Amino acid sequence: MEKQKASSTRLLGLWLLIVALAPLLASCACSEPGPTDAAHFKVVVIGKSVHPYWSNVETGVQAAAKDLGLRADQAVFFVPPTEDVTKQIETMETYIAQGVTGIAVAPSDPSALEPVMRKAADAGIIVTTLDTPPVDDSVSLVYIGTDNYAAGKVAGEKMVQLLPAGGTVGIGRGSDTALNALQRTDGFLDAVAGTGIETLEPFNDKEDAAQALELANSVLSANPDLTGAFGVYAYNGPAWATAIKEANRVDRTKLVCFDATTDIINGIKEGVIDATVAQREFDMGYKSVYLIYLISTQGQAAAFDKMGVVNGIIDTGVDVITQANLKEYQIQLNTKGIPHKWSTQEWEPAQDEIDQWN
Repeated sequence: MEKQKASSTRLLGLWLLIVALAPLLASCACSEPGPTDAAHFKVVVIGKSVHPYWSNVETGVQAAAKDLGLRADQAVFFVPPTEDVTKQIETMETYIAQGVTGIAVAPSDPSALEPVMRKAADAGIIVTTLDTPPVDDSVSLVYIGTDNYAAGKVAGEKMVQLLPAGGTVGIGRGSDTALNALQRTDGFLDAVAGTGIETLEPFNDKEDAAQALELANSVLSANPDLTGAFGVYAYNGPAWATAIKEANRVDRTKLVCFDATTDIINGIKEGVIDATVAQREFDMGYKSVYLIYLISTQGQAAAFDKMGVVNGIIDTGVDVITQANLKEYQIQLNTKGIPHKWSTQEWEPAQDEIDQWN
């Protein structure tokens, strides 16, 4: 009888322990999102500002949604009118409350965005980043975008080719906090170090294209013999190009920039932009949606394997475009089915533009 009592007591204690641990076990189970029914899947991609670059990202988002058979409301793209950290945070809060499947964000200020990203992850939402890397030890599962330091170094190497005798180079960028801006600048500076090229202090236009033009004009006015200009963000190239043309400095102020928007390609064709380091922003949008979908439906390990994630990164790579290879670049885009609003039809590169790369 005493043995039966002891046994019953032990069973009761075990049962009470299980009841006490149940909430903790449930919490642990939710730390990694489980499979999602495709019909209830929803992903949000948050960019930085209204600009053709981000329009290309949006096109990639829409293309992935179409390929995956998603409804239009299952793949949402949002950008604030201008770079706005507060708006990015508010938008994330909105979609956290809605309980979406995943959020891919291009953090204008990675440190400022990390707390709300962590809140989303704690709520069981898949969080990734694109275009701009997150902080170290971020909850972002994957960064999808350019190796910005390496890309900045490529830009600097092109500037060295353009200015073999050295000179003074101005730098325009849209942020002093976003890691992509800082890493591109660092790569560029390291590439030109010790070559006879001196760089001016980078100006920050806060992702305002009008201010970028105003600041570019100011730099050229203060440095009438400026031999080179580097545009870090997509609108910086066109801003420098306009300022250079207005100052009658075409061919005398060499211009290297980032991205391949229509304005930039037109600048290449005109000969005012000498080279651009084109990111693959369409791929950033496309792969952000596709990765989150695979994680939610097939699990993280399978998704990482299929998408080629290495050390938490999907490097989308870059293309260096000049007049010498612009036609080949267009063929490459057409082959991949990537839309663009410019054409090289009835256009031919100038011989002097080709010769400067030989």
